Amino acid sequence: MKGYLELLENLKTLEAERAKIGSEGDVLFDCWIAQSKPGGTARTNATHWQLRSRKAQFDGRKSKYLKAFEVGQYEAAIARGKQLKELKRQSETLQKRIIKVEAMIAADAAI
Repeated sequence: MKGYLELLENLKTLEAERAKIGSEGDVLFDCWIAQSKPGGTARTNATHWQLRSRKAQFDGRKSKYLKAFEVGQYEAAIARGKQLKELKRQSETLQKRIIKVEAMIAADAAI
């Protein structure tokens, strides 16, 4: 029973952490920031920043140009998305273990 209660407590902690991270600000999943320099006959050597995604998340597009001062905000949102994704995976693993323990307890109670 002690292990079962620890699993429930760990699940509760993960859910609280997910809520805390979600409330910190914007969250972006499956995104990254790419930088590029103009090629060809461009006259400047300025770096251009783009927020990219595998899905069309930005007004029906897969990429969005960023200004230099926006890069930090989007990096933080991407990091929060990665944290939430990892916490969700851990939470699902814990829920599966809890279901198995509950099934074992129910089988023992039936005997």
